[in-house]
Parts: sequence; C-alpha cells; structure tokens
Amino acid sequence: MLVMVKIGVLSDTHLESVTEDFKRHITHAFPDIDVMLHAGDMTSMVVFEFLNNWDIRAVRGNMDDADLHSLLPEKRIEEIYSKKIGIVHGRGAPFGIEDTVYSEFQDVDVVVYGHSHIPLFSKRGKTFIFNPGAYKASYMNKGTFGIIEIRDDIKFTHIEVS
Repeated sequence: MLVMVKIGVLSDTHLESVTEDFKRHITHAFPDIDVMLHAGDMTSMVVFEFLNNWDIRAVRGNMDDADLHSLLPEKRIEEIYSKKIGIVHGRGAPFGIEDTVYSEFQDVDVVVYGHSHIPLFSKRGKTFIFNPGAYKASYMNKGTFGIIEIRDDIKFTHIEVS
C-alpha cells in the first residue's frame, strides 16, 4: 500500500551543536519524510536551524535555551493528512506522564510527546499516544526517534540510533 504521508518524530535531542553523527542519523533516517515533528528539548537554536531543512513543527521543552523558548509554543495541534496531531513536551516524573500529556488535548487523533526519554506507543480510546524516546542515549535507554506513516490507517515505528 502506498504511504501517503511520512512524518519523522524527534524529541530530547539535547544537543548544543549539530554533530556529524546527528546529521548522518537524521539525513539517513528521514530521506523521504514529508513533515518533521519535534517534541521539545532541542536545547539550542543551531539544532532548530538545521532541522529547518525539513518542514518542521516543533514545541519547546524545559531544557531549551531562551531563543527557542521565545520562538516555539508550549503545545500545538497540527492537521496532517486529515489527522489532528497534538504535540507537547511533557513535564514531571515519568510515572503518570502519559495521563498528563493526554489531558493536554481534546479531540486529537495522536498525541506526540517527549520529556521522559522513554519510547512509548499506546492508545486511549481513539487517541494514539507516541513518544519517540530521546535522540541522545541515557544510562537507562538507547537513543531512539520515530516515524509515523499515515495512510488509511496510522503506523508508528521506533528507530534505534546506531
């Protein structure tokens, strides 16, 4: 079946500069995406400027610098191929964050969030909830990002940073 829209999904890149590894990972993983979503904590404006090479829709995170904080909204809703996607960074402890981000939006098809650094895919009623995880690996998790494909259905994929 033909993929109608392919969305690259990032969160928690936590980079002060655009590294060669980051460039390689993103250009290799997202050669044919239509839209890129970033759920906050890019950390620096230079990362945002690099990601502007794609059609990016981003929100700010708690670790973003002042420039990003003034530029990006706390949350947003994007309509992509007739699907409403709510994007928010998230806040608080990882336990219960799914409830927190779900409650941020009314009547969306998908909620995309970050903050916890934990890749997640779940569903509440008719709403899909997707956390791509954190690009930058931590002591708990390997680095990950995601892809959402929208056709007649919606497919969610986590990709490990290698």
